[in-house]
Amino acid sequence: MCSIRRSDAFFHSFGKGMTGQALHCREYEVSFMNVWYPVQIRFRDLDPLAHVNNSVYFIYFEEARSYYFNQLNLDHWPSASVDQESQEQESEVHTSRISTTSMGAHYGLLIKENSCTYNLPLIHRDKAEIGVRTIHIGRTSFTLEQQIRDTTDHERVFATGKTVGVWCNYHTGRPVPLPALLRTAIEQLEGRPFPPR
Repeated sequence: MCSIRRSDAFFHSFGKGMTGQALHCREYEVSFMNVWYPVQIRFRDLDPLAHVNNSVYFIYFEEARSYYFNQLNLDHWPSASVDQESQEQESEVHTSRISTTSMGAHYGLLIKENSCTYNLPLIHRDKAEIGVRTIHIGRTSFTLEQQIRDTTDHERVFATGKTVGVWCNYHTGRPVPLPALLRTAIEQLEGRPFPPR
């Protein structure tokens, strides 16, 4: 049931009279997700079919990712050169496709991949929350899993998602090693190590 894609899920929900019934994903274990973010479903999130538009789920995931990063309890976001594992030579040409912030952040996160599997349409009266966890940390990237579920019936899963973020030099647009400060903070939040490969 968890692998139902968006179009199939909506046909199952609306085309076969399953409106209001829960799609349960028993095989998707989420008890180990330490971070849950409450979703506020706004009227403007709805489309003409009176459920949350498919593109809005990515905004929910973005809000939950931001909340997740806030839970890392970092003294500062490791965006300066001194926070990086190795100092790069600035011989590469600056890319005009990335604008650095007014704070002068030189390094940071870029999203490489975002995906969403839709299981059950969200409607305005639903009470939902998003779980976020890190499932992989590589040399320059990490992967987050996300799940939108009912706040009381935790087996009622509306959608699942995956995000791959890459740590980059904003001036060159090139990936660089994930700072040890960030890796350690994620490991502490997740309660498990992610050994470098």
